[in-house]
Amino acid sequence: MTPGRGFDVENERASENPYIIDEPVIDGALFFGREDVLAWAREALGARGIKRVVVIQGSYRMGKSSLLRQLEHHLPQSVLLVDLSLEEHDNLGSLLWRAATSIAATLDERREGSFSRPELNDFLANANEFHEVFLPRVYKALRRKRIVLAFDGVESLEAGEGSLRESFYAYLALLMESGLKLSLVLALEDWPESWPALFGEAFRWRLGPIDDGASRDLVVEPTRGVLEWDYHAVRRIIELSSGHPHFIQLLCQVIFDRCALEGRVSARDVEAAVDEAIVLASEYLERVWDICSSTARLVLSASAAVRGAHGVLLEQDLRYLLGRRGAELSTSEIAAGCQELVDKDVLERLGAMSYRFRVELVRIWVGAQRKLDSVLGTGRTKQVAATAGDWVGRFLWPLIGLLAVTSVIFWCLASWQPHAATNQPSATPAETSSASTLSFVLVTPTTDNRFTPTPIPTPLPPTLDIVHMLWDEEDGNWEIYAMSRDGTLRSRLTENDTDDSSPVWSHDHRWLVFVSEQDGNKEIYRMNADGSEALNLTNNLAADWTPSLSPDGAKVAFSSLRDGNWELYMMNSDGSQPARMTFNEAPDYAPAWSPDGSKIAFVSERDGNLEIYVMNADGSQEIRLTRNAVLDLSPAWSPDGSLIALESFRDGNMEIYVMNADGSEQRNLTDYPPADDHGPTWVEDGFGIVFYSDRDGNWDLYVMNAQGGEVSNLTNSPELEQEPFWSS
Repeated sequence: MTPGRGFDVENERASENPYIIDEPVIDGALFFGREDVLAWAREALGARGIKRVVVIQGSYRMGKSSLLRQLEHHLPQSVLLVDLSLEEHDNLGSLLWRAATSIAATLDERREGSFSRPELNDFLANANEFHEVFLPRVYKALRRKRIVLAFDGVESLEAGEGSLRESFYAYLALLMESGLKLSLVLALEDWPESWPALFGEAFRWRLGPIDDGASRDLVVEPTRGVLEWDYHAVRRIIELSSGHPHFIQLLCQVIFDRCALEGRVSARDVEAAVDEAIVLASEYLERVWDICSSTARLVLSASAAVRGAHGVLLEQDLRYLLGRRGAELSTSEIAAGCQELVDKDVLERLGAMSYRFRVELVRIWVGAQRKLDSVLGTGRTKQVAATAGDWVGRFLWPLIGLLAVTSVIFWCLASWQPHAATNQPSATPAETSSASTLSFVLVTPTTDNRFTPTPIPTPLPPTLDIVHMLWDEEDGNWEIYAMSRDGTLRSRLTENDTDDSSPVWSHDHRWLVFVSEQDGNKEIYRMNADGSEALNLTNNLAADWTPSLSPDGAKVAFSSLRDGNWELYMMNSDGSQPARMTFNEAPDYAPAWSPDGSKIAFVSERDGNLEIYVMNADGSQEIRLTRNAVLDLSPAWSPDGSLIALESFRDGNMEIYVMNADGSEQRNLTDYPPADDHGPTWVEDGFGIVFYSDRDGNWDLYVMNAQGGEVSNLTNSPELEQEPFWSS
């Protein structure tokens, strides 16, 4: 997915892990996303002569501190950042003195003024020293009319009535009423409802996860030229982190330490890093747990245990599970616990009473470290312990009664026989000679009349129409399988110790090409439909990926890193005569032949993000079909060549879209926000699309009609199935 520039071992030994987990990101080159927040901040703080309070609110480790450190590069004013969490403060005077000291050090570092060190006694003796004496000196040194004071770590101050935090808020309100032309930016986890004087008219932004494009950049860009990232590895990191920047950094830090010498990262490497990343995240996870109420903890543990259909958690399911374990929480308590977890960015609200985990890694940790039985044994436990007698009284006897009544009804129905005459006439169609239409005559049956049923044709045995990849849990790698269109028949085609992926049928289903790592790196292989006679077609030291067969089976288009960047190549189906087709500094991959063999659709980053393009089969006349600021991937032609299906992130999650072959009339077919839908492939008659999705809490293969309706799960298994291909 990402261009690799080769890897020098000596450089690697000298390089440091670029992923940051224990401190804010200061270097703008390592800060990704948040363009919308920064644009909003410029607008909120940019009006001349207006003093404003801006609050960046977000959960713990969501990136507030890193964002504050980027403001100076995006605002016209002088931004002076003070981190209140770095020191302990006894009173308001010492706090303001440390703030002044920090500002003076910043100005000295920028060489924007020479400040003698502020005197502590001046601030202790005069509570207004900061804005009456110190800040006017700052204005004079900067020679500007306006400054922005940004405060981080406010919530590290002692809270409560008469506390230092309360005194600090009161001082900020006084500061905003002074004659100084300044604005404030505060990074907070919780909204301080008790200070309307300061926050009543404040501009507020709730900071959430970063989008898919920024997540991908955060994964790939810090190691560009050092690590080659497999597309599936990047997707898996985004799935596990849900765009939470802290968890992306955690996973990538572990992966870098594991993979830097080899210089490449696969989805298997990501899975292997999960446990270690969760250990590194324990400080964050324990903190989240500790600040939750006892009710929210019960709800959180139950949420990890119940999962729910489509990965969705319903309040009634949580209540039912907790009730079965003896913790009888009321409907209002369940709702309050869920809302608390939503406020802490642990759960995401999907509807009035439905939720899902914000971050998959959090669900994994809670499920492993805070099992419901253990929480019930140590926290708010079995408030109403249901005894065996209670259970019998409430459930068993009503059930027995219901069964008895049902039995009586069935006995009555079985014993009632209608007294019908045996020779009653019946209506049977008969063809008459006087007309071309059918008329009905009465036929009286006799004792010799016998009914001869129309023979029912024997159904054809199922065929292996769909080839796909399946995660082998025991061996810990991807294997290639083929299955029937209804999911009733399945056959394993590969059995290796390494990953086999991206399978593509030949048009006659007699053979297929796929990607395998059995020779130490990604190569394009060919094998028979039964998995026999596997042959390496590419035999190149660089990675080769995303194969696509021409309709006549004579050519294979694929992407390769052999020239230092993902480019499209073409070779004969026996591996001979490979030739480069695209020439760009940005990656090109995922080619897809049109049914008539005249065109190839593909994915490219040449315009700054992943878009769908099309070109002639000889590489000429490249045309861009999609134009979005988000990911568009996996083009697939309809059998008649009039449509192209794709996957897109334009709605905030991956959905299957379809468009005309010229890129017009793009429309969402799946439209299912709670899940991600990937990898469309057309049914051979063009009336359906097969894809893979996590909408049932696991990666399964699905089929829908070409208009996006009648979605059904084809695999519905505990295994992970992805990348289906149905040759048309």
